[in-house]
Amino acid sequence: MSPEKNTNIRWERLLKENPGQLSKAKLARDIVLNLNYRKQSLSGTEVSRLWELIESEVEDLESETGECEVVPLGPTAILDGLEMSKKPFFRYSQWLGVAAILVFAVLLSVGAAWVYQEEKPAPPVAELVYEEHVTPPGVKSSLTLNDGSKVLLNSGSSLRYVKNFESDKRVLYLSGEAYFEVAKDSLRPFTVVSEGVKTTALGTVFNVSAYDAEDLSVSLVEGKVAVAGEQDENTSEILEMGEELKVNLATGVSRKGHFDPELVLAWTNKRIVFRRVKMEEAIRVLENWYGVKFKLRNKPAPGLLIYGEYEDEILENVLEGLSYSARFEYKIRQDEVELTFK
Repeated sequence: MSPEKNTNIRWERLLKENPGQLSKAKLARDIVLNLNYRKQSLSGTEVSRLWELIESEVEDLESETGECEVVPLGPTAILDGLEMSKKPFFRYSQWLGVAAILVFAVLLSVGAAWVYQEEKPAPPVAELVYEEHVTPPGVKSSLTLNDGSKVLLNSGSSLRYVKNFESDKRVLYLSGEAYFEVAKDSLRPFTVVSEGVKTTALGTVFNVSAYDAEDLSVSLVEGKVAVAGEQDENTSEILEMGEELKVNLATGVSRKGHFDPELVLAWTNKRIVFRRVKMEEAIRVLENWYGVKFKLRNKPAPGLLIYGEYEDEILENVLEGLSYSARFEYKIRQDEVELTFK
């Protein structure tokens, strides 16, 4: 707030009548000019009250000093100096009170404008906290998520997601294989990201298999899902119940068709089912299922496919059954299995 012309006249007149207080007026002005306005604030009511006090004090001084000829001067006249007289100033303490009120009124009222104009600092962004579940080979894990969704995580797999999910979405990152029963929430889509492929559903049941060096597959048991590339959501593929999408991660080529639930979901029922499965895939299944490592003494015949179905069988019985059709001999040494093909 800047002093108006009439206010300047009144202050100049008071100073001329009381020249002994010029040094104190200069000091008051210097204080105002050198203080940091940005750190102060004052309500409109408080500012009005302070100016009322100032006006009251000035009127009291004028009533005691009487009228005299005045000449309008700018606000820098205090620093330029006035012709001094010997007239004493009997309201010394009152003058100091007025000066003090002026200092704080100007300081706080002008500073308030700076405070409101100053850009408010942005609130700190809360750091996302992730949860991760890992199932080592030989172990399967059953999870119930914060939203009520249920997940069965296959052996040798991992699942990572924001704790309690975000306010507008539910995103999970899967490596390996998992079976999802999704709780419905129309405001927060449920998305599983695996090897750059996104599977999104609002409420549905589906299986995702995404192991290294194998095709990624999304098999829909109930409901509806949209499958798309993580970087290209505009070309999503919609799956209906009973449909499956297989994606060759090396070429990006996808194939949509129907699937056999007994075959795809066998692992959720503690069953191993091999139907025209490559030997490399069968070994991966057995390694994850039983927590062992396979060592091949020589290579199997090109194009060898595996058949077999097992439920709650020990590893030795599974290998015994496969050895006849796949024509290999096996040796089990603790957590290592050696295969020698004939």
